[in-house]
Amino acid sequence: MELRQLRYFATVARELNFTRAAAKLHVAQPALSRQVKQLEEELGVSLLARNKRGVELTPHGISFLPEAEQILQQSERALERARGNGSGSLNVGYVWGLFHSTVPKILRRFRTLEPNIAVHLFDISAAEQGKALAHGRLDAGFIGLALEAEEAGLAKQRVGATQFVLALPKRHPCARHRAVGLKALEGEVFLLISEEHFPGAARVMREACSSAGFKPRTLEVERGHTILGMVGAGCGVALLPEALRALPHSNIVFRPLAKPIAADLFLAWRPGFDGAARRSLLASVERPNG
Repeated sequence: MELRQLRYFATVARELNFTRAAAKLHVAQPALSRQVKQLEEELGVSLLARNKRGVELTPHGISFLPEAEQILQQSERALERARGNGSGSLNVGYVWGLFHSTVPKILRRFRTLEPNIAVHLFDISAAEQGKALAHGRLDAGFIGLALEAEEAGLAKQRVGATQFVLALPKRHPCARHRAVGLKALEGEVFLLISEEHFPGAARVMREACSSAGFKPRTLEVERGHTILGMVGAGCGVALLPEALRALPHSNIVFRPLAKPIAADLFLAWRPGFDGAARRSLLASVERPNG
């Protein structure tokens, strides 16, 4: 049983609506339903009764809800106590595909400044980071584009930028070109990383296609490595942050855009994150190659 599952169940129980609960948690509704179902399977009872009008708590759900909320409150208090007592640790999230090369350099610098602070890294999506930062479960997060930090009302700092490149099947006619104009791909299906995992990437792609004079046909995919597999299988093309080239891929070529597109990348931090640890982390970001 995971704290995330308890949190998802408690939110649905309070909202009595999966759509509203998913919006409040910043997760996709299928993922929310899947996690609640897994919790029910682990407990061996039904917690929620789903019907056309919405959701109702079962007798088991009514009994379980206050216990779940108590566990969640205790976990929050434990985190706050640890931080207040100077636990000497820092919880940091990151989006692996974007920060696999920059985060190690930044943390190496941080450790020279704060050798007594243990850093715990969590490979989680931008949407999950936004939620965890807002609730204090993470201290800081390499969150990606600005969108998720802004929607969660989080303080942020630029840590670099990424170029966007085209991922094409090896046998695509445009794969022979050194650089590709988006207009040449007007009839293609563009594969998108879901907003849950990488908020803002789809917006960059749509705005780029609009500037090129067309509205793309799109298909949303949950994660970057799935997109690369689909591109390699000839299911479409993708406009992706260049850092995702590091993910395993085959039957794919990457080509720069004839009209380059770049986006800034950000570190965000939780409300109330202050003191020497934050100052040292920001100093490390300012000189990531040091």
